[in-house]
Amino acid sequence: MLGFRQWGMLALLVWAVATFLVLHRGPYGIEEEAAKALLLDWSVADHVANSIVTLGVPDFRDLLWLPLGFLWPGQVMAAKGVMIALAALTAWGLYRWQSQEAQDEAALLATGLWLLTPLTLLQIDHLSPGLGILAVFMGGYWLDRSYRQRPHALGGLYFGQLGLTAFAVSLHPVGLVYPLLLAWEWHKNPVNSLQKKSFFIGLTIFSGISILLRWGWSGIIWFQNPLRDWTPLWRHFPGFEPELTAVDWSVGILILLLLLWVWWQKRQMLWNTLLGRCLWWGVLVSALNGDTTFALLGMITLLYAGIPALLQWGAGKIGFLAQRGWVLLGVFLISTLSMQDDRAWFELGQMRQLTEQDQLIMTLTQTVDHYRTDAESRHLPDPRLRVASQWPARTMLACRCDALPLPPAAKDPAAQLVMMKGLTHLIMAPKTPANLGLTQNLSLLGNEVETLSLQAGGVVLQIRTPNLAPATPPPVIDEPPPPAPGDPIK
Repeated sequence: MLGFRQWGMLALLVWAVATFLVLHRGPYGIEEEAAKALLLDWSVADHVANSIVTLGVPDFRDLLWLPLGFLWPGQVMAAKGVMIALAALTAWGLYRWQSQEAQDEAALLATGLWLLTPLTLLQIDHLSPGLGILAVFMGGYWLDRSYRQRPHALGGLYFGQLGLTAFAVSLHPVGLVYPLLLAWEWHKNPVNSLQKKSFFIGLTIFSGISILLRWGWSGIIWFQNPLRDWTPLWRHFPGFEPELTAVDWSVGILILLLLLWVWWQKRQMLWNTLLGRCLWWGVLVSALNGDTTFALLGMITLLYAGIPALLQWGAGKIGFLAQRGWVLLGVFLISTLSMQDDRAWFELGQMRQLTEQDQLIMTLTQTVDHYRTDAESRHLPDPRLRVASQWPARTMLACRCDALPLPPAAKDPAAQLVMMKGLTHLIMAPKTPANLGLTQNLSLLGNEVETLSLQAGGVVLQIRTPNLAPATPPPVIDEPPPPAPGDPIK
């Protein structure tokens, strides 16, 4: 007979296989920083020099995926498989965390719902940083617990916590919550003064190194609408229907109010452990930019703090229906809706439906493939194409060509044309505020720039006639002249 632990492992294995089968194939839909990390790993593994090094230092997910570059180079699904394993490990850690509070029933319900929600599926499919942040919060809690039971100065558990600090800080600004709260924990409950000082020094050094290497966090947009990335919880997926409807606003505000109520009412429960404090402050800090990380941490807080509150509310009532029936009914409805949304996400991948930005990148990829097919039919080397993109890593991942960031806006169109020397194509969203100056210069260049495709997600431009010189000239082999008649052969 299988024990409870074995049944849990088997359930996680079944969930992992099912999740892998419904993920989207292909290079589209990947988050920009994740694409940068993957490309760098593949370049290192294959010893290929490309323009990815010009995009800056990626976050430390490149260390997580580095072995994949040697084992399965060019395979995005391998990275998604690692994220599935990370999600399963995080789910197991979260379940054990809450079950320690004598809340096995709430832990089981919260973990099951989290694994089924479409937001978790999107985090894995997009290789988003929120799952890494949550894994750090969970792993840091268990490492700190194990270290305090066997406190060896400068041991493996000590450097493991510092490594998680560097990893979390490199991913997202909310990653700073972990080292700050860990330092506060050692300030309030130190094992001894030497251990306390060593943690303060180590956390400061590793956090500082991560911030300096990343030079801040690229791509972070502050004070954006948090409801945009909450919509997978009840209706549609972000990017496919970018405009929020009145229903989206109503349901989103209701969920946010419920989150605030749970976040405040259960603050004592959350504040009892390092993991709970990380979730409490993580929701608060991530709300400042309102991306998918905020949505994930908010959903985890709702599940792992809200379900115990609901069960406690019905504990004093008489009868199963009054105590648990309506809670289980809600769990059944949420699970059913979540699985329907997961199936809808799978069907979107089967039909190759892309977001507006990914559709624009695919258009450029088709253009690049046309040039390559034409060169192959004429027995010519591959053309040299160099693209300036608003999303350079995602563009490079899809079209397998050199991609650079967009050039800055010059003082006039002539200077802009000189600045774009060597580029063959541009891809961008012209209405983005940061691109308005560049868009104005490009519009005044006349025949120097040709519009290949204008879509809702942006525009693909071709700079005059692209330079289709071979990407790498054939090597010149110096051969000795043939011997003259009568000369001895050496």
